[in-house]
Amino acid sequence: MPRLLVIDDRDQTVEMCHRQLPEFDTVTRCDRTVPCQVCEERDRGCPLKCAHDYGEAAEVLARLPALPDLVVLDLHFALPEERLLPEDKSDLPHEPRARKQAVEQLRRRQGLLILERLRRDYPTLPVVMLTTTGADLGTARPPDPLLYFCENEVIDSRSLAAEIKHALALTEAAQEGSVFWGRSRAMRELRRSIVTLARSPLPVLIEGETGTGKSFLAEHVLHPRSGAKGALVVTDLSTIPSTILPAHLFGARRGAYTGASEDHAGVFEQAHGGTLFLDEIANLDLELQKQLLLVLERGTVTRLGDTRPRPAAPRLVAATNQSLDDLVRQGRFRTDLYMRLNPATRLRVPPLRSRREDLPDLVRFALLEALRSDGLRPLVRAYLAQFPTPEDFSEDQNQIVIGRPAARLARRDAFTVFVSRDALDRLLRHDWPGNHRELRLLATNVLVHALTRLLDGQAPAAGTERAPALLSIPDDLVDKLVGGASRLAELRPATLGHGRRLEIELPSRPSFARISGEVERQYLRATFLRCKGDLERMAKELLGPQGSARKVHLRLNQVGLKLRELRAELR
Repeated sequence: MPRLLVIDDRDQTVEMCHRQLPEFDTVTRCDRTVPCQVCEERDRGCPLKCAHDYGEAAEVLARLPALPDLVVLDLHFALPEERLLPEDKSDLPHEPRARKQAVEQLRRRQGLLILERLRRDYPTLPVVMLTTTGADLGTARPPDPLLYFCENEVIDSRSLAAEIKHALALTEAAQEGSVFWGRSRAMRELRRSIVTLARSPLPVLIEGETGTGKSFLAEHVLHPRSGAKGALVVTDLSTIPSTILPAHLFGARRGAYTGASEDHAGVFEQAHGGTLFLDEIANLDLELQKQLLLVLERGTVTRLGDTRPRPAAPRLVAATNQSLDDLVRQGRFRTDLYMRLNPATRLRVPPLRSRREDLPDLVRFALLEALRSDGLRPLVRAYLAQFPTPEDFSEDQNQIVIGRPAARLARRDAFTVFVSRDALDRLLRHDWPGNHRELRLLATNVLVHALTRLLDGQAPAAGTERAPALLSIPDDLVDKLVGGASRLAELRPATLGHGRRLEIELPSRPSFARISGEVERQYLRATFLRCKGDLERMAKELLGPQGSARKVHLRLNQVGLKLRELRAELR
């Protein structure tokens, strides 16, 4: 149920919400868990049903463990001078009559001053402002995308409810960013689960193959929907050397280890009161898993070299592209930490190959996103500078057309991208081993090629009418890019399921020993590339907890794989 905070100098608005808007819950200034509607203090003139000025609003927002979903804010506050913003009123005139007029102006625009403070401290909090019909704010009307006006001579419950629902719907859509949910059953289930789990204080575990968008969901959907007041802190555990990982997670005092020149907080402290996203959590060794479990259970962390526990209670979101079930069975992941991560309500992000019905729309979506991206902006600007452009040109009107290029189908005021049906069929047959990451990269590459071809062509004559911004995606380019991705996929072992799979091409060999040697070389090379050259990580994946980088290095030499040559492939 959406939670509202009413900021109004009178109680009429919050009373209306209680009586006529049961679909919303209201945040009060008291500590009682009993709803206002059934509280015995309600009819005794309780002053805690809403915030009556900015001081009371700041107090309740600071006390709440999570932000409300929306603030209902009045514009006019008939309050004594000392309760009005700004606190410092030294600029007001001292002459009584002039001061009275200045204070009255503060009352009339007090809601705008409160809004400024809310934006300073809580920039993502949506606000519905109550104004009278025809109230002309003029230049004082804030250009705020999260501000919505409910304008009526007398605010009624129907218009207020409609504006609140409208604001919540727009805010929810904006918070989720560039998410294409599609029509597949797996994505519908994922979306329903996110709605349920987003507000839960329990940890969330996200499982999915590489490139499926696990980190995007954590950063752009789960954290904004959580209502957490603190920051989002993101850590990819696969990119941090194992020697400094404890200090990175839990912090360290000056001198705790070589190179620790000053005290610093770990990511758990930094994310206190917010969200901590730990990507590739399966990379943690068993000792760090134990320390992580203790932090989650106690809500405090002790920095390396220190004895004083510090508060560290973020909402934890963890992600992995491996099966934690399998790792627990193999003894490579602690059972108690696994249970703490709440596996019964984990989120599984499906791969693109299981969303065949969504792929045509996903291809359109990826091309439109790439065309608006910062990476392509220089090419888009170069095109618009080279060709005469109408004043109403808008990238929001860009379109993707499936079929042969035709000027009659192209928009005059935006880009039109043509993808042939053969090219689309080739994309639909592809297995997308890199999932969304691979799709986004392909969309960017084909658009760069199309724009570059236009820019390298003959420039239009001066004074000519602008031709439609028509981009055609060549079939052979799509086939080349998809074919290259398929060849790379042969070296990518699957990481979800009951083991790793690797497709290997082998010429004939004179003996089984030579065949098995070639299989091992290809497997070790593919694992090295997937682990980005981290021998410690390879050791843990190949040999379990007892593995070591030295053993892996020795075996690479024994099978004829030189470390220098392998590292050159990563560049």
